[in-house]
Amino acid sequence: MDLDYDFMISDLPTVLAGLPKTLILTFWSMLFAIAMAVVFGGLILSRVPILKQSVIIINTFIKGVPLTVQLLFCYYAVPYVAKGCNGFLGYQYNPRHIPYFAAAVFALAANFGAYITDVVVSSMRAVDRGQYEAADAVGMNKFQGITYLIIPQAAVISIPSMTNYFIWLLKGTALASIVNVVEMLTTAKISAADGYQYLEAYIDAAVIYWAVCAGIEFMMGRFEHHIGFFMRQPESRVRPISS
Repeated sequence: MDLDYDFMISDLPTVLAGLPKTLILTFWSMLFAIAMAVVFGGLILSRVPILKQSVIIINTFIKGVPLTVQLLFCYYAVPYVAKGCNGFLGYQYNPRHIPYFAAAVFALAANFGAYITDVVVSSMRAVDRGQYEAADAVGMNKFQGITYLIIPQAAVISIPSMTNYFIWLLKGTALASIVNVVEMLTTAKISAADGYQYLEAYIDAAVIYWAVCAGIEFMMGRFEHHIGFFMRQPESRVRPISS
């Protein structure tokens, strides 16, 4: 079987048209995932045993359930939630217009939020304990020290892991097609349906996914390099003696 290169070239803009929906889905899912991770991470780092253990159990459960199962669960659970909100603030429940996009965002955010929680916890613990003592030495209270000294350093430490999870989330949005969300992979599938040229369309999608992920990785690497200057070892002031 020969590839239809003419179709691949002509179909590339069509597949590319689905990229904005993929990026929007990725952005909102990552935003809620980070919000969830910050809350869960704060509870794990707290000294309240009940809250800490409860969050750990929830996190373990979410990470132990496949993302596909979570997407399907949210897909079928949303109608029940919508039905319960019928009449609230003028909202009228219509089972024919289920918010599939919201279900996908919720499932992706919950799944990746559980993993990002570990990043938040490990990044906070990676900050040297001496930084807490330094904050106390300059007269900061505990809240000020964590807000102005510890969290900025932990945020820089977390950038590589956060970048990886953002890229994985971007690729994970392809699974949203199982809950009727039309993103880039679904767009490629639809565009290839007439001529059954699925391989060519999927190659187009793969190239676009790769280009976007490579661009994100490059930009975040440069961003980390610029704001993470305090983590780099200072250059030696001693110059070697030339012979």
